[in-house]
Amino acid sequence: MNVNTIINIVLIAILVICGWQGYKKGIIMGIIEVLVIILSLYGAQLLSDTYSYEVIPVLKPFISGYMENQVETTGYTVFGYQPDENGAFNVSRSLADLLAEQPGHEEEVARQTFQSLGLYDSMADTLTARTMEYINDNAASLSSAVVTISCQAVTWYGGFLLAFIILFAVLTVIVNLPNLSFKIPYVGIVNDIGGIAIGVFAGLLFCSILVWVCQFAGLLLSEQTLRGTGLAAFLMDRNLLANYITL
Repeated sequence: MNVNTIINIVLIAILVICGWQGYKKGIIMGIIEVLVIILSLYGAQLLSDTYSYEVIPVLKPFISGYMENQVETTGYTVFGYQPDENGAFNVSRSLADLLAEQPGHEEEVARQTFQSLGLYDSMADTLTARTMEYINDNAASLSSAVVTISCQAVTWYGGFLLAFIILFAVLTVIVNLPNLSFKIPYVGIVNDIGGIAIGVFAGLLFCSILVWVCQFAGLLLSEQTLRGTGLAAFLMDRNLLANYITL
């Protein structure tokens, strides 16, 4: 069984389970569940926008050295230099000097640096654009800009995911506390079919979130592998969460 088959099975299983849960709960409770997901996404974005940047000064000292080394290694590679058997670049000039002598390579260095961290192309392009914007606005060096944007991304996206999980868990508990079962009377078929449809839609939202998380895990699951999976490729192309998850 290959990776693509496993991914398909996982995503389809999520849809089936959510559809079955929707069938048991009915259309009204299914709608409430979808609202819980949407509210959790909205609340997570709001919380991350408000508080994530406060973590950057704490995080920056821990990742700056690593990221600066990644930028330098990637930069020398872009300029055609290759490391020796010990991984060192025997270059007399610094990356900053090379960039000053041959301007126009900053964007490619930034993009390849983010890709080397396992980010998918779309996310790497997003962070590259923000890096170039930061350089232009602050007259910053490439290394400094990449470090800053990396810190912003880690704190924002990490905060978003954590806030979503917490909010979804709390809201789910709250709506289930009364242990109510709302059913539209005398139209059981509407409850059943509508509940299944709403449940499958909720499953699509969960699958979209899972696929969204995968864009940070390129070192474990490449973008090519994920795109080779039918349902995952469909969700990636349509990006149902684009209106909610924006740094």
